[in-house]
Amino acid sequence: MSEGLLLPRTADPTDPLRLGVLISGSGSGLEALLQHQRSARGSGGCPHVTVVVISDKPDVKGLERAADFQVPAEVVPLPARADFDDTAAWRHAHEDAVDTVLDAHEVELVVCSGYMRILTERFLAPWLGRIVNIHPSPWGPDGALFPGAHGVRDLLAAGHPTAGASVHFVTPGVDDGPLIATEETPVGPGEDEDALGARVRVEIEHRLYPAVIDAIAAGRVTFDGDRVRVRDDGP
Repeated sequence: MSEGLLLPRTADPTDPLRLGVLISGSGSGLEALLQHQRSARGSGGCPHVTVVVISDKPDVKGLERAADFQVPAEVVPLPARADFDDTAAWRHAHEDAVDTVLDAHEVELVVCSGYMRILTERFLAPWLGRIVNIHPSPWGPDGALFPGAHGVRDLLAAGHPTAGASVHFVTPGVDDGPLIATEETPVGPGEDEDALGARVRVEIEHRLYPAVIDAIAAGRVTFDGDRVRVRDDGP
């Protein structure tokens, strides 16, 4: 599964890895990442920096959050479907526009953070190993146990005892690329989709995702056959 994936260069605080973050909504995960970068800079440096935020939707909270941190943000909306003969051409046109922005900002790692578009194989091909996502579901042998846009809702409907979040490399499948890190938490009595989703975001996602990006930027993420290894350089 790791075949064809090319990791980004190893970076450090003097020459940080340049991130482009893709969003579609509130950007709470974006804010957690930007706050992590700001805090790390104040305590010795961060091996990555967000150089652009791209939203496929206008007027979302995530754009305001980017502005609060003085990070450039651009809206790249879907073009009118009627202007294209087929769905593939329509999707490719949008992704080409996204790629143009990523190239203009010399992005080295793409971070999907609540981005609700399924990316095509054509777009992903040059980014494999350099595009990551976090999904609100525990992980299984074939990818996220509850893939898709409603992971928390589907988990609750299935009566699964644990919720969680998983960071993975993005490949042409849906929430099934090589796993980098995952954490779980028991589902609380009476927790509904909103409450559980919010708790997973605060307790797991907002901490786990920046930590994984730290590891990628510092060169501590490697491939061992089809498995991803994360080296711990801590004490």
